[in-house]
Amino acid sequence: MKIIKNPAKVEDKDLKRAYELALKFLESERYKIEKVKMGISPFAPTYEKFMIIHITPLPKKISELIELEDKLQKKVGKEVGISLS
Repeated sequence: MKIIKNPAKVEDKDLKRAYELALKFLESERYKIEKVKMGISPFAPTYEKFMIIHITPLPKKISELIELEDKLQKKVGKEVGISLS
């Protein structure tokens, strides 16, 4: 599995687009991005792409975090999996 810790060096167009959409969306929701980890799994039959985004302040209720994650996933689409923590 390839982990990209510096989003500025992302070469994959899906991950780059997802990062840009996530940044704009989270800023509009008044969250700050602390750290982003991106990855691509090399296993067949598909290449699974994902982003793990650490945000502050973290919502106090788990339901709020899940709702925020769902909204963001809908914006990004199915090409990249999104996880907030």
